[in-house]
Amino acid sequence: MSEEIQSLYEKIKQARQADGSLPEEFSLHPMAENGMRFADGAMDGTVRYHLGPMKNPDISGLCRVMTMASAGKFAEASNALLTHFSTGAIMLQVIDPLQEWIYDHTEELSPKQLLRFAQAILRQSPDIESVKFALTLLETMDNELTPEFRETIETLAISEEFTLFCLFVIDGWPDGAEVIFRLAQRLQGWGRIHAVSFLKPRNEVMRQWLLQVGWRNYVLSDYSAMTCIKRGKLLDQLQEEELSRQAFENARELIGCTLVEGPVPGMEKYKKAGELLEAYIRQAEKLAAEVEDYSSIYDIRAFLAASSLENKESLQAACDRLLESPACTEVTRQAVQQGHGFYFAKAMGMDYAEAAWQSLQRNFAENYGLIDLLLPEKLYVDEIMALFSDRLPLEDMASGPENELGFGEAFADFGILSYMVQTLHCLPGKGEKLILAALESPVIGCRNIALNTLDAWRKADYPLTPALQEELAKLREIEPDEKTKKRLEGF
Repeated sequence: MSEEIQSLYEKIKQARQADGSLPEEFSLHPMAENGMRFADGAMDGTVRYHLGPMKNPDISGLCRVMTMASAGKFAEASNALLTHFSTGAIMLQVIDPLQEWIYDHTEELSPKQLLRFAQAILRQSPDIESVKFALTLLETMDNELTPEFRETIETLAISEEFTLFCLFVIDGWPDGAEVIFRLAQRLQGWGRIHAVSFLKPRNEVMRQWLLQVGWRNYVLSDYSAMTCIKRGKLLDQLQEEELSRQAFENARELIGCTLVEGPVPGMEKYKKAGELLEAYIRQAEKLAAEVEDYSSIYDIRAFLAASSLENKESLQAACDRLLESPACTEVTRQAVQQGHGFYFAKAMGMDYAEAAWQSLQRNFAENYGLIDLLLPEKLYVDEIMALFSDRLPLEDMASGPENELGFGEAFADFGILSYMVQTLHCLPGKGEKLILAALESPVIGCRNIALNTLDAWRKADYPLTPALQEELAKLREIEPDEKTKKRLEGF
């Protein structure tokens, strides 16, 4: 193994900060030429929560690696690992069959040699999946918890790419819960999601952390929300007489993450859902003071409508009382005046349009998404077209088609333009100037969104103007992206 190539263990160790975490920008994955890369842990997170293990995987290559390593042929085994994973194989998908093979061949394998090989891979390998292979191997073995071994595992674990595989090992340690808790606090992405899924709180500090922080991550809170509700004992907290405002807001957000079917089972699968929602609504009757509080009750009522809870009718009645209360009306009215709460106001049948339009004008860059409320209702249509045409540098943006993907702050205006053009689906003939700019954009996605909108117009029997037809003909000749060029043939 070349000493010139830095091992992943050393890379992580050198980047580790004083608090034991890694810098936010740290990644084991190189940046691709198009400016994109998988977030550390994202591939395994997708496999764990969405794809699952492979059916009848071919593990013969990995079995040969273990046979070679067991015979002391470490260099050959290491090279064989690199070859195996160079094809794009994912270790997480084959853990179970590989470990079953190990247990079925214990008499043929040398635990001492395999342990030496795995530990060497952990500290010396520059290959991500090879390190995961070593961690998978170690999970099947009796490991002496020496300071060196613990340090190696805990160092690798702070990388979100390796957290899950390290947790398989750490979970069996006598102080595993404490180590996992420390890890969860240091991680922010997929690593935190995995750590929370393993964490079985031993004390009130851990339980409160789950309720206050554990479900918050950079990926999607839904992955951890129900786990935190159960293990943090949210029901017990909500059944207390006195609940702090902060605890109530945490409960509101946690419950909100579980009401709609997501990547993991949510409220509809929770056995104590009726009790939990009853306790939360009772607290809301005392503590509701912001538009977000009443909006959560609205969402709970929508959840109840499709549920089969035994106390469904009483909960719906309690929600109705809150939503029909003068306090709800006044809080929502004040929120609209202050420039927020528009979506809830619309859902409640209250006036919102003029305030939303004023808010859009005041802070265009932050509030352009409010067109979702106005344009489908055909409100302020011409005014909005003029506003977008005025606020966006359309002439500069229409610099000609290129292969730009449009990521980064430099392309923020193209994101706003794309958002607007997409919303024009429901308004055939409106915003032609914006669509023409999108068709001449250097960003591939922006051009394709314009084509989507024009396709929707055609399906609505709107005849494309000569200006649009001329632009499409021009684009067919100069479009650099082959897939987009093929699409243009249909126009």
